Amino acid sequence: MNKFLNKNVRPALQQKDEILQPEPGKAFDFLSQCAACWNALDEARRKMRRSLMYSYGDQWGDYVRDPDTSQYITEGDLIKKNGKVPLKNNMIAPILNNVDGQLRQNTMRPICVVRDNSESKLGEMMSVAVEYVHDINEMEELDSNSMRMLLNGGMTAQRIEYGINYSKDKRDVWVYGVNPSRLFFNTNLEDVRMWDITCVGELFDMPLDDVLAHFGTTPQEKERIKDIYGNADGNQYVSSALQGDETRHLTFYAPSRSDLCRVILGWNLESRDAYLWNDTLHGTWGYLPYTNDSKQLLDIANAKRRERAQQKGISDDDCLLIEYEYATERYWYYRYMSPYGDVLKEGRSPYWHGEHNYVLHLYPLVQGKLGNFVEQFIDQQRAINRTATLIDFIRGTSSKGVLVVDDDAFESMTREEVIDEYVRYNGVLFVKLKPGQSIDGVVRQYNSGAAVAGDFELLNLQLRLINEISGVNSAIQGQSPKAGTPASLYAQQVQNSSLNLKGLFDSFRTFRRRRDIKLMKTIQQYYTEQRYMDIAGTDYSEEAKWYSPQKVQNAEFDLTISEGYNTPAYQMIANDFLMELFRVQAVDVKTMLENSSYPFAKKILEAIKRNEEQAANNAPMSGIPPELLSQLSAAQQQEQSLQ
Repeated sequence: MNKFLNKNVRPALQQKDEILQPEPGKAFDFLSQCAACWNALDEARRKMRRSLMYSYGDQWGDYVRDPDTSQYITEGDLIKKNGKVPLKNNMIAPILNNVDGQLRQNTMRPICVVRDNSESKLGEMMSVAVEYVHDINEMEELDSNSMRMLLNGGMTAQRIEYGINYSKDKRDVWVYGVNPSRLFFNTNLEDVRMWDITCVGELFDMPLDDVLAHFGTTPQEKERIKDIYGNADGNQYVSSALQGDETRHLTFYAPSRSDLCRVILGWNLESRDAYLWNDTLHGTWGYLPYTNDSKQLLDIANAKRRERAQQKGISDDDCLLIEYEYATERYWYYRYMSPYGDVLKEGRSPYWHGEHNYVLHLYPLVQGKLGNFVEQFIDQQRAINRTATLIDFIRGTSSKGVLVVDDDAFESMTREEVIDEYVRYNGVLFVKLKPGQSIDGVVRQYNSGAAVAGDFELLNLQLRLINEISGVNSAIQGQSPKAGTPASLYAQQVQNSSLNLKGLFDSFRTFRRRRDIKLMKTIQQYYTEQRYMDIAGTDYSEEAKWYSPQKVQNAEFDLTISEGYNTPAYQMIANDFLMELFRVQAVDVKTMLENSSYPFAKKILEAIKRNEEQAANNAPMSGIPPELLSQLSAAQQQEQSLQ
């Protein structure tokens, strides 16, 4: 019975016994399914483009009907047509910059935690590997971009692959950001955890050479690909770039440019009849195709076990057999397709986790309806722009410094002379006043109010509302409080302000946790050779930096992903705590340097270890070069001889 207490003997998903590989051909039905998913997301993409336009683009870009021509033109063009200047004061971009700054400030890293404390080194080893992959993928920048897409579109996704990254010229585990404009998935989602996803994929536009490099495994396949994409023009020059034109007018079947080839990757959750078997002896389970041969293989295996059990005097009731039953197996299947339905590559999920390689996140998703963070205060941004334009128009059309002159009072001067003399420094005007007439009745200057006070009150109201709706008010932005505000009250305002964005950050943390779990499983599968990863600094032991695949590949069910703080404030607290322990002599200087995050700690620690080794070998300290020691020795001898 003791062997059943071993952590490795537990029901585990058996590796796939076969790979479904139909003959290469067409996949019109699945291509139509992907196209339907793509078309269903058209409204979500339209809202995302509008949010991006208000965040970083033209805030007068909405189309309205021209009352004169009944044609649709942008609001900016209509305002210009009416003789006004379309002013804008972008208040959305600072809000997004503040959210991005808070995300970057609260940097977190994944830590693999082992439930069994006796195997804590495995958790450290896996944590080093995951952090190494984070560093080579520049995950901070990738997560920042994913957060911005989540704010503007309500959805974000990343793709995890193992292979050659030609920009890095290296084979490793890579994480790629997915443009939501090229993403599609089944739209009947209601589970915020994405457990009800059944179809997911992405549109790729790449040169013909890239298509041949990825899918042309044989000369015959290369010729087939050239026949499929024979109309690709590789000599086209791009007229405009980095303006979002390629994704703004994106369609499902046609590439964004004529010199590129459209490749469609689709993952589908498919099913088949199978036997669900459970090996009670080894604690494994899996599926076999529902065929007579499969059933016969299972019965033969059980017959052999009964025979061996009888030889050892074990009854049939105590014999551990392979239990099986009829079931429906669900599995993920991928296809790379051309827009004409040609299958470039297909197969069952090659990953040990048995899923697709995408990590999709939607927020907020309520009752199957996708929300949008930026969309909720676009109306306030429009009101701000309208009010500013109105005030500017009133100022431009109101009288400013209008001079009213009695024409009969300047008999000796022409009108042009009066105007020139009025604006000239030390000018003199010769006025002929009538009896009882004052100078105010002859020359008078008028300055009308440029705008009513209510316009400025309305503008201030909209500025205040957009901060309150977004949750990024003056306290969380770090603006100076009003005079007389107590420090405790201001700190409470900052804390309360952060609660408005807590749901957003917690949701994004869940997305990163799911990403890191799938990343960890991919590392366990494809890191098959021992390697040294000295990239985690001093937070882990030297032993944990040696990644050993034999130790961690079978520890999948003993590892979970948590997050550890890696902020400057956290490091300062840790350093102060270590310094206090060192001062009371609770730890020595080496222990303090090994666990601190001082930038010079590693160099000092290496110098101490080097000096200890040299002292043990009766060698001179390496802090002084040998030639300098010889010069000092010669100087001392010369000084002694002079004495």
